[in-house]
Amino acid sequence: MLRRVATAAAIGALATLTLAVPGANAGTLDAGATPKSGSTAVKIRTGPGTGYTAVAQVGAGQWVGCWYPATTDCNKTSTGVATGDSYTCNGVTSNKWLKVGYNLTLKYVALGCVNTAHIPPGAVVIG
Repeated sequence: MLRRVATAAAIGALATLTLAVPGANAGTLDAGATPKSGSTAVKIRTGPGTGYTAVAQVGAGQWVGCWYPATTDCNKTSTGVATGDSYTCNGVTSNKWLKVGYNLTLKYVALGCVNTAHIPPGAVVIG
């Protein structure tokens, strides 16, 4: 009897812990990125540079969840951005890459090609 009670308590504690830890799935996050006007699609890459593999793309009207959604701007001024290879988007050159969640893994999109904000209710979120 004591063993069953202890096992049940341990399972309950594990379930509570699992629910308390937010997933990295882009669909569950409240802040995200969508292509800026003038960008029809922005590639999601395995690393912060154009030399990394493109695994998907965010199309016009679509969103991808930010890896660090601490603020409405995806915390892009601190941990949410990586420095990588340079790219040019809409006539502007940059080397800043926004960290995003795609298929439960850390990926990157060119920061200069996207707008960041809260994902609107009902928006199409890929990932």
